[in-house]
Amino acid sequence: MLVDNISKLDSVVEVYLDNDKQKAYILVTRPSENGRKCSFDEALNALREKHIIFGIDERRVQEAVQENNWERKILVAKGIEPIDGKNAVLEYVFQSKNSIVPEIDEAGKVDFHNLGLVNNVRKGDLLVRKIPCQIGTPGADVCGQTIPAKAPKDINLPRGKNTVSDTEGIHLYAAIDGHISINSNKIDINPVFNVIGDVDYSSGNIDFIGSVVIRGNVTTGFRVTSGGDIEIQGSVEGADVSAQGSIIVKGGINGKMKGKVTAGVNIVARFIENAVVEAGHNILAKEAIIQSQIKAGHSVKVTDNKAIIVGGIIQAAEEVESKVLGSQLATQTTVEVGVNPYIKEEYYKLTKEQTAKIKEFQNISHNLQVYNKSGVAIENLNEKKKEVLIKLLDHYTVLRSELQELEGQIEHLEKEMKRYQNAEVRVLDVVYPGVRITIGDQIYVINDPVKYTRFLIEGGEIRTSALR
Repeated sequence: MLVDNISKLDSVVEVYLDNDKQKAYILVTRPSENGRKCSFDEALNALREKHIIFGIDERRVQEAVQENNWERKILVAKGIEPIDGKNAVLEYVFQSKNSIVPEIDEAGKVDFHNLGLVNNVRKGDLLVRKIPCQIGTPGADVCGQTIPAKAPKDINLPRGKNTVSDTEGIHLYAAIDGHISINSNKIDINPVFNVIGDVDYSSGNIDFIGSVVIRGNVTTGFRVTSGGDIEIQGSVEGADVSAQGSIIVKGGINGKMKGKVTAGVNIVARFIENAVVEAGHNILAKEAIIQSQIKAGHSVKVTDNKAIIVGGIIQAAEEVESKVLGSQLATQTTVEVGVNPYIKEEYYKLTKEQTAKIKEFQNISHNLQVYNKSGVAIENLNEKKKEVLIKLLDHYTVLRSELQELEGQIEHLEKEMKRYQNAEVRVLDVVYPGVRITIGDQIYVINDPVKYTRFLIEGGEIRTSALR
C-alpha cells in the first residue's frame, strides 16, 4: 500500500523569495512514475498564492515546468530597483587659488613676486553655475510593493558679499569689480584698499572689508584687519595683522613678541623672527623662522638655500620642511605635525566647556532629585519657589541639549584629529640636537645631528627615511 502511494506522487511547485523581495524562484519537483506533471497555470497559481504579482516572466515559468528543469530553482520574477535622485551640484567657473604655488625660474629660485594668489573678477562675471537636483524614480518588489527612491538634496548658491544671483537661483554673478575670497563656504567680492606709505600715526589702524595693499611697513602697536588678502611691501614690526584670506610680506615679520600675524589661508614672508604667526593653510618663509610660535593648518616651509628653523614652536597639520632645523648650540626647537593645531585647540576648548557644563548639569540634577524626594507637588509651592523650580527645569533641559551637541562636536573633532596619518618633517640638510619632533602622539628627540632625512610615522612609531 505504501509503495502504491509513493508511485502516485504528483509534481509540486515550491516557491522561494529573496529577503528583499526583489527576486522570486520556483522549483518544480519530479513526479513519481504514475504522478501528474505540473502545468504552467499551476505554477502561476503557486506564485499568486505567495502574493507574487509583479515582474513575472512567463517564459521562465514555462521553462521551469519543463521536464529538463525539474528539481532546479528557476528565477521567474524580478522587481525593479529604485533610481535615486541626483543631488544638486555647484560648478565653480573661476579657479580657486587657496594654495601657494610660487613660480620657479630656470635656476630653481622661488619668485616671491608671483604667487598667483589674487582672483580678480569684473562686475557681471559668472562665478558659479548650479546643476539642479533631479527627482528619482521609485521601484517595486515582486509582491507589487512600491520602493521609494532616495530624495535628492538641493543646495543654495554660495552667495556672499557683493554677489548676485538670477531669479531662478541657478547662476551667481559678481556685483562689483574686485577680488574673490571664500569665507565659510560663501563667495565674497572685495574691492582693494591701498595704503600709500606706512601704517602708523598718519593712517591709524586699518579695518577693511576687502583686500589691502600697504606700500610701506606696519609699525609697532598698530593693527591691520582685512576681509580679503593683505600685501605688505615693507615689513611687519610688532603689529597685529589679520586677514581672512592670505598675507604676503615682502620684507620680514619681526614681531618683537608684541603683535600677531594671522591669515585664514596662507602667509608668505622673507623671514619670521620673535613672532606669533598663524595660518589656516600654509606658512612659507624664504630665509628663516627664528624663535617664533608658528601654527599652520597644512604646512610650514622655509625655502632658501640657507633656510633655517631654529627655536620656538612650529605646529602644522601635514608638513614642516627646512634645510636646517635647530642649531649647533642645541637651541630648543619644537616641531609638531600630524594634528591640525586649530582642531586641537578647538578640541581642548570644547572638552573644557563640556567638563564645566557636566558639573553644572550634575548640580541641577541633584537639586531636582532633592525636590522629588520631598514629595511636594508643584501646585502646592508658593509662586516664588514655583518660579525657581520652573527655571531650574528649563535650565536642565537646555543644558542636556547643549551637552548632546557638545558630545557630537567633540566626536567629530576626534575623528578629524586622526586624519593626518601621512604627516612628516623634512630636513633637506641637517637637524641638530635640541630639536624635539612630535608626530601625532609620538615624540622623537634628536640627540645627534641627522642629515637629509624625513621623519614620519611607520608602525605606530616615528621613524627616519631618506629624502625622496
